[in-house]
Amino acid sequence: MRTVLLVHGAWHGSWCWDLVVNRLESSGIEVATIDLPFTGLENDSVAVSEAIESIGGQIIVLGHSYGGMVISKAAEGKNEVSHLVYLCAILLNQGETMVGDTVTPHPSKIQINVDENLGSTVKKDAIIPAFYEDVPREIAEESITKLRSFPIGSVSSGVGEAWKEKETTYVICKNDSAIHPDRQREMSALADSVIEWDCAHSPFFSDPDLVCDLLVNLANAT
Repeated sequence: MRTVLLVHGAWHGSWCWDLVVNRLESSGIEVATIDLPFTGLENDSVAVSEAIESIGGQIIVLGHSYGGMVISKAAEGKNEVSHLVYLCAILLNQGETMVGDTVTPHPSKIQINVDENLGSTVKKDAIIPAFYEDVPREIAEESITKLRSFPIGSVSSGVGEAWKEKETTYVICKNDSAIHPDRQREMSALADSVIEWDCAHSPFFSDPDLVCDLLVNLANAT
């Protein structure tokens, strides 16, 4: 049996995994989460690397959105990591940017304000359209109150390529308005296997059973 480590994306925290954690634990799966410090990609990667080392045994690491950048670095050289899952996540070659090879960037409904310290917050009117389009209203509204400032410089270019060392699954969310599905399809070319789900950017809220089923199957695989 493998432990599952869940790594959240930008502006979020470990709280966004609560519905998935409850289901995994009910299925007998060991699960861990982490609150990224949001003090830069390097520090976020170190935090996840230390979490991996503290768990022990075989680990499946899932990164959501920006969390994909983090796990690509954090899982490098970690023999205990048996599988990486990129959930509508940023999966890049070393030095590649989110724009990729396209002349025109893929559209996104994320709209942000940036302060003098390059900390970013998502504009309130853009939060639900970008992140929670298909999420129950009560969950979406509660989540809005929990979002944190995120250093915009953390999303620059790919650092780390753990996906070259590990079995990797990419989950494309076909209705995503934060990271365009076409950009996800481009990035998913780096993964060993690709799944497409009929959901928006936050399936851990809109369909946690779907997330849980994928992870249970991977955890029980021999």
